Amino acid sequence: MIELEAEQEKKIEKIEFGVNRRLIFSSCLLWAALGLVIYVIFSHIKGVTGIEEIILLIFIGLCILRPLFRLTNLAPTVELTERGLAYRGDFKTWNEIKETELKKPAIKLFSQGRLKIMTAINGRTELAWDIVAADVSISLEELEELIQTMRETYTDDETVGAEIFIDKKKF
Repeated sequence: MIELEAEQEKKIEKIEFGVNRRLIFSSCLLWAALGLVIYVIFSHIKGVTGIEEIILLIFIGLCILRPLFRLTNLAPTVELTERGLAYRGDFKTWNEIKETELKKPAIKLFSQGRLKIMTAINGRTELAWDIVAADVSISLEELEELIQTMRETYTDDETVGAEIFIDKKKF
């Protein structure tokens, strides 16, 4: 029984994407440069005291370290299989995904865009996931095309865009 399940797992088409290390590293460098400018402005022009300078350095350090914590994620963040799409462990079948929407920022300085995955719950379109560019190792445009292609290939024609209904318990 366990061997059968293991064989089926091997046969399933699976595409995994990890974090975009180059984008994360460049984001850290950009935050470091901005932090250096802020430090120079506040320390030399405004003349902050010792305690204020320490608080400023801690804040700048946290701004630089925050994106670096994404590098510790070794597991794949996005997985595409025949059954559906998984993002950070949360899974949706291809029939549950109603649409995708790519949001590009007006200024590409600190953000590279977002891919919004929508589902339908109780007749309303709901946001399931908000995938940022640093979460996948390919561009968001390529990921959106890949999701659309896999949706067309693997959705069941009878339940395309099927809505999820949640029964609300009456008290």
